[in-house]
Amino acid sequence: MCTLIILHRCVPDFPVVVAANRDEYLDRPAEPPRLRATPDGPIVAPRDLRAGGTWLGASAAGLFVGITNRPIAAPDPARRSRGHVVIDALRAPDATEAARRAAALPHGVHNPFNLLVADRERAFTVVYDERPEVSELQSGAHVIGNADPDDREVPKVARLLDRAEAAAELDGEHVVPALAAICRRHEGAAFGREDACLHLAGYGTRSSALLRLGDRRGSDQLWYADGPPCANRYEDFTSLLHELGPGARFDAGDAAARAPR
Repeated sequence: MCTLIILHRCVPDFPVVVAANRDEYLDRPAEPPRLRATPDGPIVAPRDLRAGGTWLGASAAGLFVGITNRPIAAPDPARRSRGHVVIDALRAPDATEAARRAAALPHGVHNPFNLLVADRERAFTVVYDERPEVSELQSGAHVIGNADPDDREVPKVARLLDRAEAAAELDGEHVVPALAAICRRHEGAAFGREDACLHLAGYGTRSSALLRLGDRRGSDQLWYADGPPCANRYEDFTSLLHELGPGARFDAGDAAARAPR
């Protein structure tokens, strides 16, 4: 996943609003969001069918976790999959504890990544490049891509930050469509790899997710496009968030999306 936007504690009534595009090889199999069991309770997450992890997810505790890969000339296939870092973080009771656990990750176990953990109160990034470095995010719009978080020296990050900051000025009902438009955007032939929605030979944007966690009970919502969002509709997976809890059922029906958007 190469584009991760969070609006943290800056949209009225919705302290966490996330937009995420996953860029990956087209032949790498994956499942859409489902209820998934962990030793500390259920989570909602898609799944990478090759390594068994995920690139984003949410828990019953109101915790969101997402990951992006940092560039490396030759990733070490013997290292532990970065997708399992997300599942491990989602087992924490809140963002503060998830960040603390991530700060204790052993050195040299994973290929480089950027991790975002956020709940309704606090948000942190973890930059892992042989060892973890944790930073707390201030309220506002943030972009976590493949470079350092919020690095305006990277043209793609600078453009996305400008658009995310504009979206953050909108109310809770209009901010999600604005973020969806960002996720679908193509910059034109002059940019190519700089597009939010990426199309390259054998590689590109495989899926997109929109999430908002609200102050009011039952106001959390999740949408997911299973494919590039420029050509695939966001489907409503909100019911999965409402099914989080001790009575969660892990059967095939839990993966069903409802009410196409």
